[in-house]
Amino acid sequence: MIVGMLPAAGGGLRALAASGQASRLVDGYLRPYVTALGRVDYFTYAPERLEEFTRDPILLERVRVLAPARPTPRAVRTLTLTSSHAAELAACAVLRVFQLTGAIPATIARARFGVPYVVTYGFWYARLSRPGPKRWVKAALERIGLGRAAAVIATTPELAARARCFASRVELIPNGIDTTAFTPTAARVRDGRPPRIVYVGRLAKEKNLPALVEAVARLGRPARLVLVGAGPDEAQLRAQARAAGVDADFRGVVDQAALPAVYHEADAFVLASFTEGHPKALLEAMSAGLPCVASSCDGNRSLIDDGATGLLFDARRPDELAKRLGQVLADPALAARLGLAARARVVERYDLAAAVTREIALVREVAR
Repeated sequence: MIVGMLPAAGGGLRALAASGQASRLVDGYLRPYVTALGRVDYFTYAPERLEEFTRDPILLERVRVLAPARPTPRAVRTLTLTSSHAAELAACAVLRVFQLTGAIPATIARARFGVPYVVTYGFWYARLSRPGPKRWVKAALERIGLGRAAAVIATTPELAARARCFASRVELIPNGIDTTAFTPTAARVRDGRPPRIVYVGRLAKEKNLPALVEAVARLGRPARLVLVGAGPDEAQLRAQARAAGVDADFRGVVDQAALPAVYHEADAFVLASFTEGHPKALLEAMSAGLPCVASSCDGNRSLIDDGATGLLFDARRPDELAKRLGQVLADPALAARLGLAARARVVERYDLAAAVTREIALVREVAR
């Protein structure tokens, strides 16, 4: 069986590598897919080769990366992919689409070649946009992309309910992480150093990072803020941290394989976002046994029971974030209890291998 994989519009292996996520696709998805189903054709948006990202002989034999010959605008590639790779798409038994924007070529392939597709619905795309033409376009994409899918994989119950407005079949399969890689450290020894508060993700407006910097400044005790990731707000955040006297360590993008070490050196994890789908970074921190403090948005509430597996706060109130952080940093027993409960929750519900096994069973069932 040949399974075609379509990333989000504009996506690909190099784009994933830029955010440290290429190894997650290669090890967490491509390997189990070819083991279970035989062969994968990965339709990417950038000129790239699989050899840049793995030397595994089995993957190099069974995975084919189908890329444009030269850099191509995202919109052009999205609309012409089914013409550029008509024969390869027609040969696929099923398409696995990783984000809703990837469903644009998938719907065309379904109409032209009859290839069914399974798509992930990990964000309420229309609601994330401001009122206007973009919201209308995204709402139309949700209606068409979900409505024509053979099956939709929703990552949270809220998204599953939304998807059922359009799709005939919706399966709730949450995001997973490698719980054997993201494990608790034996003991966190500070050796007199200030506690470390870590954030992992894009440095962008929707992540509400100015509130995090302000909260660390309000702690009233020395602490180091470690920010992992890149994004358009980095310069602004550096300036804010300097002005507020916050010891901020900007690490840049860290590859997925190196992230466990980042969590092991931390004393708390914070995700202050205004909105989240089903945040993998929060799952990683929970799996690593960190006490997690997160904003009370839908995606975070789907993972954290306040006071049991972490602490929640109002994203609009940096003072409340500072209070929650102060609690976990001043009370080692509370931090340990939250971390243990978080780890147990992730192992029970969000193991990547288990999630991908369920996903592959669904893809096999849908395949024509």
